[in-house]
Amino acid sequence: MPKITVDKADLERLAGQTYSTESLSAALETAKAEIDSAEGDALRIQLKDTNRPDLWSAEGLARLLKSHREAMAGNGSSAPYPFFDAQRAEREVIVDPGLQHIRPYIAAFACEGIRLDEPALKALIEAQEKLADGYGRGRSAVAIGIYDASDIAYPVRYDAVDPDATAFVPLEFERAMTLRQVLSDHPTGRAYSHLLAGKDRFPLIRDSRGEVLSMPPVINSQTLGRVEVGDAFLFCEATGPELDAILLSMAIMAANMADRGGTIHPVTTRYPYDTPRGRALTCPYDLTEPMRVDVREIHTVVGSHIEMAQIQTALNAMGYRDIALGNRTVTARPAPYRDDILHSVDIVEDVVIGVGYDAFEPEMPRDFTLGKAAPEEDLSDRFRQLMVGSGFQEVFLSILCSQREQTEDMNNPDAQLISISNPMSESYGALRASLLPGLLKTEAASRRARYPHRIFEVGEVGTPAPDENYGTRTDIHLCALEASDEANLSGIQSYLEVLAYYFNFDYTIAPIDHPTFLPGRSGEIRNGERAYGLIGEIHPHVLETWGITYPVSAFEIDLLIAEKATADVPPRLTPFGET
Repeated sequence: MPKITVDKADLERLAGQTYSTESLSAALETAKAEIDSAEGDALRIQLKDTNRPDLWSAEGLARLLKSHREAMAGNGSSAPYPFFDAQRAEREVIVDPGLQHIRPYIAAFACEGIRLDEPALKALIEAQEKLADGYGRGRSAVAIGIYDASDIAYPVRYDAVDPDATAFVPLEFERAMTLRQVLSDHPTGRAYSHLLAGKDRFPLIRDSRGEVLSMPPVINSQTLGRVEVGDAFLFCEATGPELDAILLSMAIMAANMADRGGTIHPVTTRYPYDTPRGRALTCPYDLTEPMRVDVREIHTVVGSHIEMAQIQTALNAMGYRDIALGNRTVTARPAPYRDDILHSVDIVEDVVIGVGYDAFEPEMPRDFTLGKAAPEEDLSDRFRQLMVGSGFQEVFLSILCSQREQTEDMNNPDAQLISISNPMSESYGALRASLLPGLLKTEAASRRARYPHRIFEVGEVGTPAPDENYGTRTDIHLCALEASDEANLSGIQSYLEVLAYYFNFDYTIAPIDHPTFLPGRSGEIRNGERAYGLIGEIHPHVLETWGITYPVSAFEIDLLIAEKATADVPPRLTPFGET
């Protein structure tokens, strides 16, 4: 779960109220957050909701605390952000056609008159880093740059340039370096070099005079890219391959700067190629759409009657706009910096939070029932226990995933996936068909941890199955991954052999050619003629795509089929994990 550090005095200034530790802890429940630790005025706050990146900052938390307090006091809805209504702007960013297949999208805005003292600058940088590293997946999906805009000449150009023929002075350096040298000689360049691996040309942001702002997604320049306490005119941009994620990040940053007294000046980006939202795109951009919920659904979920006025006040408290009350329905538009309202039940949850948990009487269950884990969960837990005992660390990932991660990033574009017809985000556009991409993604984010790495997951996957009622089937897989200098096929097979021994299931490995694995170093895990898994050493091209620099070997099996592949004698592992 995300953790952020905020200056208590700065948070109180933004929220317009002072708090004791107890009152702040109570107020933070509105944001599903709690104080993790405190050292002087520095508060470490843990957020329990990964779906609200707009709350990963002092500004975001203060915005919600203030909105909720004022709405509950009858002072109406939160202040609007009129800059989201801009259709075009005088300031422009011009995109080079060569970036379409490198890092295709950019969005930007300018901010004038912001009050940038030391706590504000720290908060701004932390929000930038949290969004890029967390929501932006280590800058691969979204990278954010902030600049001193007092000397920027428009239009700004987003170019694809020769990395060996173009040079600038990177942040914290005093000498010019070519873009390729930045990747090899600058500490930040080395940390993010994998994001540009294999590219013949690199992205570069310059103003109309040729002054370099940054080399996204790696590092700013030492001149325009250096922001200091006292700067009052800023330029903010985000680049990446996922346009809506970029636009949401910019919406959050714009709202944060506006809350600090800045005047936001929209910027229009002009593309020479088609994008999901047109060739001319003005940022900050409002991604939200009105949502409708049946009042009876609210009453059913809550378990008690809530007056329409209470519903309206609660939605105002949570930042909703354009609230329209009907006889049986409520229509509302989420705040422009939110993209987490996917279903009417999300609005119901916000109504409950807005009204306050203490407003509802607890109700004890009327029926006495006994529950127990499903047999599949018992089986999964036994496999988990053995993997942990073998020295692996478990990870827990979402069954929803990006289609690209399951196909192109695995060098397997023909993989069969179950797609979501109306995804709200490209990152959650399909059901995963394999656990391996998720483990590779985890490994890519763990490259600074000491090697060797041994991680595993037991979880559900979605499988196309035309013979089933809905044309799909949910299977339970186990995937194990080892990353180290010595990771190889025989090493990872030894752990598969441990599972086979203790669970007493039969398997053979049949050599196959699979695009995710090295030729001659991969195989199908079989029981007779029935395949129920894969094993092998990951292909270097796949490792390069994920930015992994160590050899990786892995196997993945279908647990339910593995259980059916048992020999005639019972497993050597009891349901409680005892041999």
